[in-house]
Amino acid sequence: MKDEDVLFRSIKGISYISIAPLIVLTASLWFTPDNLAMVLAHLAQLYFSVLLFFLFGNIWSIKGKKNVLASKLTYISLMPVLFAIVGGVLTFFVTPIWGISFLLCAVYASRHFQYVTSITKTLNKNYVDLINKISIILCICLMLILVYWLNPYTNPIEIYN
Repeated sequence: MKDEDVLFRSIKGISYISIAPLIVLTASLWFTPDNLAMVLAHLAQLYFSVLLFFLFGNIWSIKGKKNVLASKLTYISLMPVLFAIVGGVLTFFVTPIWGISFLLCAVYASRHFQYVTSITKTLNKNYVDLINKISIILCICLMLILVYWLNPYTNPIEIYN
């Protein structure tokens, strides 16, 4: 077995394990009482923001190595921090719907920026596939959280009006 295969398998395992709590929090929104579900929705957004800060740290550490992509990685590493801060501010000062909507749009749109895709083209196909799968899972989790807040039957957003 090649060293690269072992490295990819460990990165893949760490990636899936790190998003598992977000998946559990998102799924639990639909199976818990309303008062607990609101807390879980906020916890899910908080955990998502922690994942974005962790992503910032990982990209920033790769940037520290003097390579060709170091200048591009500087700007890309700041994107997750900006997304997390703006999403948190919108949630805290406006409503959770605005915060989650911003995070969803930002995460989805960031995969289609030419600046980001120019860097992902330099990666191995396995890593690009993993990034795409994780991005889709994260967007689905954010959509489920957004749908929870917009649910007309339980109407959890009414406490913010």
